[in-house]
Amino acid sequence: MPNEPISAAPQPATVPAQSLRSAQAPSTWPTNAEILAALGPWMLQRRWFPLKGDAAPPLGSLRVIASWEPEEGVRDLVIAALRGNQAETGHRDGMVLLHVPVVLESAEALDSFATPGEAPGNHGLLVTTGSQGSPTQVALVDGAHHPAFWRAWALSTLKAGTVLSEAGALAIAQRAPRLRVTTGEQSNTSVILPAPSDPAEALGEQDAATGDLIVKLLRVLEHGRNPDVELSVALARSGWDRVPTPVAWSTMTWTRMGGCGQPALEESTDSAVACSFVPRADDGFELFCSLASTDDVDGPVRARAVELARDLGRTTAQMHHHLAASLGTSRPPTPTELAASLRKRARWALEEVPELSGHIRALELKVEQTMERLEALEALEPATRIHGDYHLGQVLHEIGGQQRWYVLDFEGEPLRPLAQRSDPDLPARDVAGMLRSFDYAAAVGKAPHSDWLPAVRTAFEEGYRLGRQETGLGSQPVASGIRRTSGAGGGVAPDRADLPGARQGPLRGRLRGPQPSRLAGHPHGGDRVGPVQARGGLSTQRSSIPSSPSVRRPKAPVNHQRMEELLYERQHT
Repeated sequence: MPNEPISAAPQPATVPAQSLRSAQAPSTWPTNAEILAALGPWMLQRRWFPLKGDAAPPLGSLRVIASWEPEEGVRDLVIAALRGNQAETGHRDGMVLLHVPVVLESAEALDSFATPGEAPGNHGLLVTTGSQGSPTQVALVDGAHHPAFWRAWALSTLKAGTVLSEAGALAIAQRAPRLRVTTGEQSNTSVILPAPSDPAEALGEQDAATGDLIVKLLRVLEHGRNPDVELSVALARSGWDRVPTPVAWSTMTWTRMGGCGQPALEESTDSAVACSFVPRADDGFELFCSLASTDDVDGPVRARAVELARDLGRTTAQMHHHLAASLGTSRPPTPTELAASLRKRARWALEEVPELSGHIRALELKVEQTMERLEALEALEPATRIHGDYHLGQVLHEIGGQQRWYVLDFEGEPLRPLAQRSDPDLPARDVAGMLRSFDYAAAVGKAPHSDWLPAVRTAFEEGYRLGRQETGLGSQPVASGIRRTSGAGGGVAPDRADLPGARQGPLRGRLRGPQPSRLAGHPHGGDRVGPVQARGGLSTQRSSIPSSPSVRRPKAPVNHQRMEELLYERQHT
């Protein structure tokens, strides 16, 4: 039957001592046909569902590719959705795979799993089923909202051995009833699993001993390792402490049947990851916007901006060192090959945004001169895995403690296919992304002094060179101007189109290359939340340098629970 699971990798069942489902929860599931008929319209309304408008799947085209039931009443589904406009878009494979865990509950219990402030219906849906004889309504609770799913998930990672901390995985299983789904609109689903606020609230030994955790449930699946999971785990295993430490992660394996005589293919991917939480930190973009807007040239605010930029450069060099040491290096393109690729991208950018030429004097000449300098190099440094979408919105600066930078979100450029995001690349691309990001901060923060941007960029580059020397990477063979050009490969036009007018700033600041905003209000895109001041409760003070009394603070009352959620979301959405 087309709607039955084709195959599923064996997964050990768990038999919890006590069910986390309601006492009235039914034991008989609706049929797959009934489940898919109900899930279709429900998924179409979810932020994480990628096929909207003309791309929406045709009626009746959804299929269950694989299904696991790690404990009674809990199912982890992989659903194949047919792209509705594949003929027009030319997609070779029109199937999109979606990760949809569900928990069977009574209809009356459904709304008890809703999170205050989230989009209506996110927590689940009602299904009318005839599987029990007469038509009956039951609830399918979105697995991310139900403690039974997260307990089963944590125990399955222990049995699969996909953990860096057994205690952390056990803590997830124990504290699952305290879960809180974040309410920001995201392309994945993030769930906060806070530590007990009082020892008496602890639900087990590991729960009491483990700090706050956050789990990211990946919604759209592609065959292959997810870079965010793969790179975070590799960096943590290498001993680098500037990433939120992964605690546990899960993988899925299924068989996709080949068509037109093609053989069946076994596929697998990462499906969720749990990490530790940086308890108090500033968003890097907001921090530099604030420092730009309150710049005092020769005073403590400028000194702090320069110091932070220099330290961020050193952190970036450390990241590249650990990525190369953990995952190896490969042959880079030749300078001539890279120059040819960048010329092509530059031509495309000028065609898409013709006002670039009018705004930046002799732009075409400057691009060509940069390409000539690039071609004159003897060789480029070895390629390795890189962050791939590196900018100020992807880093947090610790408040208190050692006041370190933390790097987040290694999924890479979101518009590129997963396989391409896992390809080795030049570390200079990350450097270019961060240099460009300072441009955004200067524009959004409305830096009152023109030398602020060169000062922080120079400090970042100095820190990067110092970090390379400290880690043994040696000098960077690509000049600053070439680094900025090499980062302009993801597309200028989407960046301009997606940034809201109030945030675009000078043309120079908004047209330096890719960082397409997937949520209006944050120039660096991603599943970010709100404009700069929306997370304004986060302190930008640092003990070693006095803060300026003119640093902007939010005028509205602060919702501290929402502030906590937003900080969680910044780390893993």
